[in-house]
Amino acid sequence: LGCTIKMATLKRILQLISILFCLVCTAQQTPIWCVVPSTIHVLQNDTCDSLGSVASNEFVVHAMQGEEENQQLLIDTRGWGADQNLTNKISLEINSFQDSNRNEVEQEPETNWWQVGYVYCKSTTRYPGSGGGWKPDPLLSPENGAIYLESEITQPLWLSVKVPRDIPAGKYSSNVIMTITTTHTGNTVSIPVTLVVWNIQLPTLVKAKFPAIFSFSPGSLTQVYGTRTKDMAIKFRDLLLDQRIGGNNLYTRVPTNLTEAKYLADAGVQWISLFDVYGAASDSKMKDSHVQGACVNFTKDLIDKAIQILTPAVKSAEEMNILDNLFIYGFDEAPASCEPSINALYTAIKQQWKNLRTVATVNWLPHTDVPMDVWVLQYEEYNEKQAKQWSQAGKQQWWYHCIEPSGAQYLNTFIERPQLQARLLFWLASAHNVSGWLYYSVVMWKRYPESTAIMKRLNGTARTDFDPGNYIWYPRTDIFANGDGNFVYPGADGPIPTVRLHNLRDGFEDAEMFRKLPLVKVSPIVEPLVRSATDFTLDAKLFESQREQVASLII
Repeated sequence: LGCTIKMATLKRILQLISILFCLVCTAQQTPIWCVVPSTIHVLQNDTCDSLGSVASNEFVVHAMQGEEENQQLLIDTRGWGADQNLTNKISLEINSFQDSNRNEVEQEPETNWWQVGYVYCKSTTRYPGSGGGWKPDPLLSPENGAIYLESEITQPLWLSVKVPRDIPAGKYSSNVIMTITTTHTGNTVSIPVTLVVWNIQLPTLVKAKFPAIFSFSPGSLTQVYGTRTKDMAIKFRDLLLDQRIGGNNLYTRVPTNLTEAKYLADAGVQWISLFDVYGAASDSKMKDSHVQGACVNFTKDLIDKAIQILTPAVKSAEEMNILDNLFIYGFDEAPASCEPSINALYTAIKQQWKNLRTVATVNWLPHTDVPMDVWVLQYEEYNEKQAKQWSQAGKQQWWYHCIEPSGAQYLNTFIERPQLQARLLFWLASAHNVSGWLYYSVVMWKRYPESTAIMKRLNGTARTDFDPGNYIWYPRTDIFANGDGNFVYPGADGPIPTVRLHNLRDGFEDAEMFRKLPLVKVSPIVEPLVRSATDFTLDAKLFESQREQVASLII
């Protein structure tokens, strides 16, 4: 009998231990979560605690009518235990929004979410602060509405709220329902969401006051998609349009495809490159170009050739009613010695078609009598006196950046740089009343050796196999830059957006909001964050506070 009692007791004790073990497992697998702004660079070894005051348990989005804004939801899986088979699964469902009276809204905000992915950044000699291993950039779509998480990491989820144009201003509420399934348990967490809609309308593309020309060459897709390039080009172009970027090849060496130009014009794009005349001449596509030093010498014969090439394209554009959306591009980063050629070529074009706009990217002050409608300047070269002289002549100054300025003291959009830098570029432009922004490429995937493949997850994780190094000048040199010339990755079914692309769009939207204020009111708001190309403050909380101040001044 004593032996029987002892065995029963032991069995009961084991049952209790098992129950306690499961309770501990369940407690450990309840995720630690927090919300951080989309301007924060989150590494997988960060935690809600290590991110400090920018991490919050409040999911609040402030936006204009028609604007899209993002937040990051961080999931800390430390304490979940080892999971070699990647069985920890999370799915999100975002409930319908309700107004302050708990009524569902007629114009429902559009919500989306992605898993923030990681690319491996190698160190390069081209710019300081490069490399560092795994960095956040691609936005990976969930598979069948869910993602699988590794243990012992922090995983950001990227949540987007797109506000309808005709939704009334006010405060709205919703919930993010996060369902966690592990090998031991299931759990559901409800996270309240507050959406504050300002009584400010974001202009549509066709009415944009701060347009962006970010060059997109469908030819870049051919090396990845082959026979699917044409269909994929539409998907990439639509993604760019959704990010307020006109998807057109700035450096087209022959007059652009006018059917594609019409598609962009109908979508509201105001600036579409018709022809890079200087580039065509430099590439000897115009046969009798005479190169003198760094410049193409636009002789009368060469100018006549350019006019001859343009004439049928301009005639067709007029018939399609899109000529006002087109411009002539040229003289990309040409030296000051090219000014006579600019003057000769653009004068001839204006004599033929006075309303066809002309654009050149040069880092010196052109004479105001040169018939150049838009002077594009590398942003750190800005000179207030020169800009004023140019604008007083009734012309526009745009800014641009590329791999330069590459110094660590400058704002740029390399993958390694804090995400807030992208938005501050356009805050600085707004403080100086710059008319627009230009960038040389969004899909340049030049690899070394020359091979480009579809981006894939590594073993189902958030880490990916895509080398973000763009070997821009290969095969002349093997120097590369991480993310330069590339804001979108090639996915199996189409484009994979990035956190940098979304922050660019948010920056364009910020610039549109600044345009609603007198310039004298813009600088006091911008200056606490960015004073010049080398003097700026990377403070995400201050950024959000200043952005709300902009809205309060408009309302």
